Amino acid sequence: MGLSFKDIVDKYYGYLDRKTAEKYVREVFDEDVKKLTKDGAVLYKGVEKTIKDLSSYCKLYIVSNCQEGYIEAFLSTSKLGKYFDDFESNGRTKLEKGDNIKLLIERNNCKRPVYVGDTIKDKEAAEEAKIPFVFASYGFGNVEKYDYKIDSFSDLSKIVIN
Repeated sequence: MGLSFKDIVDKYYGYLDRKTAEKYVREVFDEDVKKLTKDGAVLYKGVEKTIKDLSSYCKLYIVSNCQEGYIEAFLSTSKLGKYFDDFESNGRTKLEKGDNIKLLIERNNCKRPVYVGDTIKDKEAAEEAKIPFVFASYGFGNVEKYDYKIDSFSDLSKIVIN
């Protein structure tokens, strides 16, 4: 969804008292991780090859607003875990995406990071972290201003490696 826990509670359950709303969202998150762990995810075409190619050129990281356990389940079921060096999530730190990007950059001493995303919130997070933003136009959102644009996941290699 791209939203943090707090944003999901506010957007979808704002009509309920806070405690009940947070309980419902936690239940949905738990089921989401269980389903991903059991069924895996469908990857975009070319993701595995592109990730493998990129990992031989640079270190790869994931930053997401997802719940704790989601990235771990994704990396395990997709078999892509061996290509990523670190990750961070809102569910683990309770921080907003921009702060998690900065945390991951600092923790890993990243020299030339970029952030790939598909929503305006992703762009804003990259701006907050003061790093270039790569807009994935095939995703769920629309962003008008970006540093780079990719129309398929495999296009990422052209930006990063070239």
